[in-house]
Amino acid sequence: MVTLSAKQSEIVNDKAGKFVVRACPGSGKTFCVSARLARLISGWKEKHQGIAAISFTNVAWQEIEKKYKEEFEIGKKISYPHFIGTIDAFINKFIFLPYGHLILKCKGRPTLVGEPHGIWTGKYFSDGLFDNISYKIDGSLYALNKSRMRSGWETNDAIIRSKKNLNKGGFATQSDANYFAMKILEAFPQIAKAIALRFPFLIVDEAQDTSDIQMKIIDLLIANGLSEVMLVGDPDQAIFEWNDARPDLLTQKFNDWSESVILNENRRSSQRICNFTYNISSLTEASASVSDDVRSFTYQPKVIVYNQDLPQIVASFIEECTQNGIAISEESVSVVFRSRNIMNEITGIPEVPSGSSPWVTHDNYTKDFAKGKFLYDNGDFKSGFKSIERAIVKQMGNLSFCSEENIDNAINKIGYINFKTQIFRFIGLMPKTNIPLGNWVDTTNGVLQANNINFQLGITTAGRSYSFQQVFMSESEKIVDRNYHMGTVHSVKGETFDATLLILKTKGIGKAYKTILNEGVSISSNEELRITYVGMTRARKILVIAVPNDENKRVWEQRLNANNVLPN
Repeated sequence: MVTLSAKQSEIVNDKAGKFVVRACPGSGKTFCVSARLARLISGWKEKHQGIAAISFTNVAWQEIEKKYKEEFEIGKKISYPHFIGTIDAFINKFIFLPYGHLILKCKGRPTLVGEPHGIWTGKYFSDGLFDNISYKIDGSLYALNKSRMRSGWETNDAIIRSKKNLNKGGFATQSDANYFAMKILEAFPQIAKAIALRFPFLIVDEAQDTSDIQMKIIDLLIANGLSEVMLVGDPDQAIFEWNDARPDLLTQKFNDWSESVILNENRRSSQRICNFTYNISSLTEASASVSDDVRSFTYQPKVIVYNQDLPQIVASFIEECTQNGIAISEESVSVVFRSRNIMNEITGIPEVPSGSSPWVTHDNYTKDFAKGKFLYDNGDFKSGFKSIERAIVKQMGNLSFCSEENIDNAINKIGYINFKTQIFRFIGLMPKTNIPLGNWVDTTNGVLQANNINFQLGITTAGRSYSFQQVFMSESEKIVDRNYHMGTVHSVKGETFDATLLILKTKGIGKAYKTILNEGVSISSNEELRITYVGMTRARKILVIAVPNDENKRVWEQRLNANNVLPN
């Protein structure tokens, strides 16, 4: 069992009331959260009041629960009266779904649509944009993905009317649900009081990723009686501004709540890596490496240049790992990048041109069938089956979106065995996804016709030549056999590897890196720097940063003080 440091023990055993734990990369914050949960739950007496422990991804909360069970020898899951899950799941379960009708004025329980709840397809142009529009904290509408919207959409009456009408009909995206949950607590303080009474302790992991709406929900619960709140996170690791994350809100809480603490002991990385990455952080001093097996590892992090030879750069990195005693595996070695098209360059799989979709507008099931078969062929049987299940239900009912209720209705109509058998039949009928998308659609349509199945799949002319690997690269990063992890920085948030190669281009979004670095921009005000920081801090022993030219190498080395980094 891992022991607590003095600072961790203070957080787990002594802190009370409202406080923020600012935790540096590798500081064991997940362990702290799990330890505090174990201490509180072990002495819990209330039968119908509990602790709510929330994070921002399923992977994050499941890791908390795993440590809770294994590190503290509890051996069972966190269950009623307590709650553990994502912040979205908490909002949906306890606020939006039971009380959303009070705000939406719909007849029954609201229905969540759009990702991650399922693919949304509108029957008309205005309906099709429903899942890409949501509400700011002041109630004004904004686009989640601006590239999908035409100029001037904000004044298009049909689009605005469609959004409002679908909301009144009980449909809401996850972003909508968060906004309406806030409005529920504002309009009905008795609901906020009931939730604060139901969960007198709130623990929020990765709190730097809260949006202003989510933080407002927390504030409303506090205003209505919630007094025990632990927010854990690191503003330097906030990399979800595209999802409305506001790291400054956590910083503000850190400053406002007098019991807040800094956890700056690094249990992940060598001291050389701690010193190297410190120069890009907002920390007042470098993290102290406290892990005996890596603290004194002698490998000096470095910045290198790649010149259109990324496959060779990766091969050389893998060889260097081997020479330094690291066994190559997906768990120990990672190649990460800011721009997804880096994967295209490494694998040789062409990128789908921007704005060139293979899907026919308002075709509500072809993408589901294709995605499901691709995932199934690549070993993700559960997700593949689910996607094809949704495709069949959408086709049967001519639905823009398939909810769990729609699936239940289909099962009730034709029977559970018949329904599941039909899905497996479709999986068996459709050809393998190792051919161009156009050929796959043609072959599938031929099979459907031959089996007297009365519908056809559609594809755009531009999409006929695309491969499934091109189109669904974002759905399954393991599309090329390899013995190391490869993915975006966002995909490895919270992960640890013995060795990391971080590949950067000249810019992310916005200004070029050299401009950001030459201007001395702080990490607090620039998400691109935070993304690179998260990528760098995944490594335990070996860290290599690859940049496209000598000028970028120079500015990165200057910012990181790479030529003068020695262990403490």
